[in-house]
Amino acid sequence: MGILQKKLLIVVLLACGIVVYSFHSFWQKDPGDPGESAVSTAPGNLPATNTTVNSPSGSEVVVYVSGGVNKPGVYKLPQGSRIVDAVTAAGGFALGADPVKINLALHLKDEMQVNVPYTVTAAGNGTPNSGASDSKSDDKININTASAAELDKLPGIGPALAERIAQFRTANGAFSDLADLKKVPGIGEAKYNQFKDKISL
Repeated sequence: MGILQKKLLIVVLLACGIVVYSFHSFWQKDPGDPGESAVSTAPGNLPATNTTVNSPSGSEVVVYVSGGVNKPGVYKLPQGSRIVDAVTAAGGFALGADPVKINLALHLKDEMQVNVPYTVTAAGNGTPNSGASDSKSDDKININTASAAELDKLPGIGPALAERIAQFRTANGAFSDLADLKKVPGIGEAKYNQFKDKISL
């Protein structure tokens, strides 16, 4: 073999060695990169994060229970409670209370007053009321607890409007102000003035 051929063979071998080395280095490095990327970005490998949001404690309503109950006062009850729950919290009905005149199934509203009525003779310890002011007070109709039939007794309120008031109360909750009755369709200022002195909360 001539010197020229030997030199050519050496050059070819060196070139092949460089190609093999480069190819080997490429595969040694490249497979690691995707793996590292996968580890850093795969959702399953991310640090655990607590995403739980603590639910707020149940809302409460504060109501004033008065009238024919054993323990009148201000009570805090869970949201969604009804008048019957407020009466129970206040020690139940007192002697002489008239539960028929109050809607025990009505939902409570924050800052609401629940006034449990007495029978006609209860306030006087068995004796019918004789004072004019007491009689006037007893005649007032509680717009938060009265039935449609009782609301119908108010001046200017017929059966249809009385039913409308009851439906409005069911849909929007108890009235917090007497003047809120004017929000009921069909009750304007003039009609409201006809009975505003005969209603209570």
